[in-house]
Amino acid sequence: MERALWPSGNPGGWTRQDVERTERAEDGDFDLVFGVSRPTLTLFPGPDPTVPTVVVLPGGGYGVLAIEHEGTEVARWLNSIGLNAAVLKYRLPNPEDVRHAPALEDVQEALRTIPGVIGLLGFSAGAHLAATAANASDGPRPAFTALIYPGYLADPATAPTVGPETPPAFLVHTADDPIPCANSLAYAGACAAAGVPVELHLFPKGGHGYGLRSREPGLEGWPDLLADWLKRLG
Repeated sequence: MERALWPSGNPGGWTRQDVERTERAEDGDFDLVFGVSRPTLTLFPGPDPTVPTVVVLPGGGYGVLAIEHEGTEVARWLNSIGLNAAVLKYRLPNPEDVRHAPALEDVQEALRTIPGVIGLLGFSAGAHLAATAANASDGPRPAFTALIYPGYLADPATAPTVGPETPPAFLVHTADDPIPCANSLAYAGACAAAGVPVELHLFPKGGHGYGLRSREPGLEGWPDLLADWLKRLG
């Protein structure tokens, strides 16, 4: 159930000059989407409309979107544990844009338009986007965030400011990730310092970009850890 996020057009008439396209990744069995200028929200209703909805934010360094293994596969898994889900295909920036600015507008619009309790589950750049939305001084905030191998959170220039109003956070990272685990450590530390409930799982091996597909012992169980955490949130 896909729908346009901005049916009347993007805020301020924002657009890109290139054409959106989907390609199969050369180094993996998954789809990548390039050149997103018309964001969409694809709904995956679960069995109970009264339970929370988790909006999934795929990664891709704000240059592409790993829409399949960090998007639709994750939404179906959320349905399998009894939650409603949605995948946000957010706008990718033009060279002159602040890297995450168009995407942040899209996340905030999704938070405004989906009824009930809403959480964000982001991967890599999508995790940075989730953390940014969770700490934005204007606009709606999610009820919780799950940040899986986030980037850009260890750099003061791109890290959001965490405070007492920041929602609870769950984080997963590996020590051998080329996107350093310092990003998760920095955000978890900021949450702890602000008195925000936070749970961090740091595994020794597993790399980056695995989504739900890791077969690394220990790391392969991270979705179960997230499911348990979500139950404890109530």
